[in-house]
Amino acid sequence: MEKRKITLLRITYWWGIVADAVETVRMVFPDLFVASTGAAVERGPGLQLALLYGAPVMLGWTLLLFWADRKPLERKGVLLCLIPVVVSYVLVELYAVARGIIPLQNMVPVFLLQPLFLFLIVFSYRRAREG
Repeated sequence: MEKRKITLLRITYWWGIVADAVETVRMVFPDLFVASTGAAVERGPGLQLALLYGAPVMLGWTLLLFWADRKPLERKGVLLCLIPVVVSYVLVELYAVARGIIPLQNMVPVFLLQPLFLFLIVFSYRRAREG
């Protein structure tokens, strides 16, 4: 049973690790971010600064999740910290779609994956806490 808990936690951690690593790369390369989102934003130093300003935080999340994966049961609480982060991204993305900054069709895959990830976070955490 403990092996299943650890496997579920590791799947959850690695989902976050991969997603955050991809986002880090997209933030370091603004043209990639714009191309992959279809964002109607002006490319230039301002956009580059804004994305680069957030990139270290995203890299930090990547490393934090990797650290949690080293002792998955003991560090399961890290998962709870992901909930406000993912929910905040959903709100920002909804804002971008509502304002016409990012086309809805470009966000559909993300809007389908984020609730699944949130469910996985809560489910993994609760399973890990079971006696």
